[in-house]
Amino acid sequence: MAEAAVVNRRSGTVIRTSLLSMLAIAALGVTRLVHNLLLAHATTKEIVAQVSVMIGATMMAGLFLPGGLSSAAGKFIPFHLGRGNSLTAQAVYRLISRAGLLASVLLSLLTGAGIYLWGASIADAAATGLLTLAFSLYSIEKQALYGFDRVAGYVRLELAGSVVAIGLMILVVSAGWTAYLLPLALGYTVLIFGAWFMLRRGQPKAPVSLVSAAERREIWGFVGLASLGGFASAGLLQALPVIAEIVTSQQEVAYFGVSVALVAPLYFLPRALSMALFPAMAHAHGAGDAETVKRHADLTTRALFVLLAPLFAVAVVLAQPVLSTLYGAEYAAGATVLQALLVASFFMVSQVGAVNALSSGDARDVRIPVGSAVVGWFAAVIAAVPLGIWIGGLGVGASYLLAAVVSAAWPLVVIARRHQLAWYGPVIRSVLAIALAVAIAQFLKDGWIPSVIGALIAGAAAVVVLYKDIRDILRHRR
Repeated sequence: MAEAAVVNRRSGTVIRTSLLSMLAIAALGVTRLVHNLLLAHATTKEIVAQVSVMIGATMMAGLFLPGGLSSAAGKFIPFHLGRGNSLTAQAVYRLISRAGLLASVLLSLLTGAGIYLWGASIADAAATGLLTLAFSLYSIEKQALYGFDRVAGYVRLELAGSVVAIGLMILVVSAGWTAYLLPLALGYTVLIFGAWFMLRRGQPKAPVSLVSAAERREIWGFVGLASLGGFASAGLLQALPVIAEIVTSQQEVAYFGVSVALVAPLYFLPRALSMALFPAMAHAHGAGDAETVKRHADLTTRALFVLLAPLFAVAVVLAQPVLSTLYGAEYAAGATVLQALLVASFFMVSQVGAVNALSSGDARDVRIPVGSAVVGWFAAVIAAVPLGIWIGGLGVGASYLLAAVVSAAWPLVVIARRHQLAWYGPVIRSVLAIALAVAIAQFLKDGWIPSVIGALIAGAAAVVVLYKDIRDILRHRR
């Protein structure tokens, strides 16, 4: 009974942390969306395409090495806290922060140079480099806040940064300036300085020498794997405008830019669960509590599939009128691109529980989600060229869907078999609900009224198909 009570308290902590995270990540997603909306209404499709490529390059760079260092902070800091080694946790944070600063500076220079060679002006190249630096440091410090369980502080900083970014973007477009990336960079900077202040104030200056040579090798090995995995999975979404720019037209790139911005809130909200779940699982691994890892993986995977399926089903059907209303009728033709990204994002976010259960484990387990993400990345890039040439933006979106399915399959199967978890039924029913929504969307006429009726039918059908699964999740039982 006592053990069950401990597990329940830990589960409750993860749930509360996830809810706080969703508030902050919602602000992040809304910031990207508002930034994109303001840009689209104040400029042309060509400028939207160019800015989308620059932001995509920035995110790809930030999700590579800084993303791996961020994951290391989320794993090794709570791992040592779980063992009661708070001083070593501080030493790990200092080690990762130093490496992160160096990596971020180098990547910002490389990204800025790459954008300049691509054909951007010196000012745009400098802005891209600055945004890369800010986003990279932001990623590392954000996960460090989670590692030290400073979630409430992170939420306040994220909200403050969002207010700054949106306010500055309004000022930029109102004044007719062209510094479109600067608001995002300054918004990220709010969290960077806030995190430095929160995590260093009143803390002992633990020397990095407390981190043994053996653990440093483990950390750098994990960073390498996590960097590769992050670039191949989360980075692929940000790479789509760049890929589309190579194999399609500027118009299609603009469709991708606005579609990625619209998907961002739906994509980021469930990933808030990952930000809370990964440190919790690493803490459990450090404490030798395998049962907690199993319970978290089981509940979160089933919950993500069955609770998100109705939401994504409705979103798929409403894609066309949402695009027309927010961006104008000239963007309505991008609805198929948005629908493909929505379906792909459903698979990407639903694997969070299984991926975190593996990534928070030993080196052998870490290789599984990384390997599946890399295979998915190669499958997408190889498929994107012929599909993009053949059917344009929809083809590139379909290649991302292929990557999502490939990268999700292996981690889900491994965890389900390892812990004998009953996932196949909920997963199959969730996929059927999404497929039905896609089919409904193809037969609808343009306009809000047909789309709303179709969305209600798709959402209701998803709830009916998943009723038992939803009921079991809400009751917290298998």
